[in-house]
Amino acid sequence: MLVPYTKSKINTEGSTLIVPSVSIGNVPQLAVDLIVNTLSLTRVGILASSSLLPISGPPGYDHLDEDQRSVPLEIFQTADAKWTVLQQRSPPLPKHHRLFAQETVDFIKQGKFSRVVLLTSSDAALRGDALIDGPQIRSLSVNCQDEQLAERLQALSLSDFAQQTATSKQPTLSQLHSAGIARPLLSLCEREGIEVIALVSLVNEGDNIPDAILLANATNALLGLSSLDQWHPPKSWAWLMPANTPSFMF
Repeated sequence: MLVPYTKSKINTEGSTLIVPSVSIGNVPQLAVDLIVNTLSLTRVGILASSSLLPISGPPGYDHLDEDQRSVPLEIFQTADAKWTVLQQRSPPLPKHHRLFAQETVDFIKQGKFSRVVLLTSSDAALRGDALIDGPQIRSLSVNCQDEQLAERLQALSLSDFAQQTATSKQPTLSQLHSAGIARPLLSLCEREGIEVIALVSLVNEGDNIPDAILLANATNALLGLSSLDQWHPPKSWAWLMPANTPSFMF
């Protein structure tokens, strides 16, 4: 189970939860990095799960104190608690993906969130023919009751992933490749009646910073998180592609 460690009770009722799935290229986590660091979101707590690889490191964002070390699951919020952002820094242990997805669903239900926005990436090399043309960020909705968000998805031309894969002989969720817990999480949320909008970034492994920026842009355009016109990456990004990386590695 997910065990919260907080200094005070977190107000999550009615809040929209943004959840990244550890998936190909780490695009969702990088997009969350941009959102949290640019908006200087407050870290309101951490979560513990025996389903994740244990890690610990320096603070991941420029505005955090030195004693706020990075751990597998961190919870951030806006000052008005309208938006809650989960950052996941380590993947589930082998054969623990479905268990961790269930733990996440339990956390969503306990927190009484109004809806979930799932950020995930999928291996572009394995996409079906219907997904080759058009935008490389697609949407996938489960139990969506918010007509305004649905209209905004359409206005942003975020094509429906389900419609694009409807002609395939394989079910929609099976078209998500290297997408972390996205498949089991969406399946469980559909069963539990939890409203989810997933933004799916179709990417290849490599320098995925541009993909992360596009996913952060799409998230901001959908939710209206910030009016800022530029993202500010955290200092930890300096290690993504060091300037002195030997060219023979590529």
